[in-house]
Amino acid sequence: MKPGPVFLDSGSFIAFLDRSDRHHAATRELFVDPPRRWYTSLAVASETYGWFLHRLGEDAARTFRLTLGDFPRLHLLAVTPDHHLAVVRKLERLRGHRLTYVDASSLVFLRELRISEVWGTDRDLALEGARVLPIGR
Repeated sequence: MKPGPVFLDSGSFIAFLDRSDRHHAATRELFVDPPRRWYTSLAVASETYGWFLHRLGEDAARTFRLTLGDFPRLHLLAVTPDHHLAVVRKLERLRGHRLTYVDASSLVFLRELRISEVWGTDRDLALEGARVLPIGR
C-alpha cells in the first residue's frame, strides 16, 4: 500500500477506465496498489460523469458511476456551503491561473486534508505543491 492519503481527480478515473487514454497503462499501475486513504469529491465525480456521458455515451457514464462503488475505502467529499466559500476565496487568490471551479475545490480539499499526492492528469492541481501522478513521473 502507498503511504499517505491520495486525492483522485477526474483524469485518473478517465485514464483508468478508457483504454484509449494515453495515461491508461500508468494509471492502471497506480490502482494496482491503492492507498489506505483515498479521496475524491462529489464535484470531481460530477465532472467525470459528464465527461463520460458527453464523450463516450451513457453506458460509459454508467460504468464510471458503478465503478465508484467498487473502490475500497474511497471517501466522497461533499461540497457544502462553507466549502463553496473557501473555493470562491481560492479562485480569487489564484486569479490568472484560469482554474475551474472543480480544480479550485480540489485544491481546497488538498489543503484541508493535508494531501500531497494527486492521481490525475491536471497540472493545475500541483499549483500549491502537490505531486500529480502519473504525469509527475
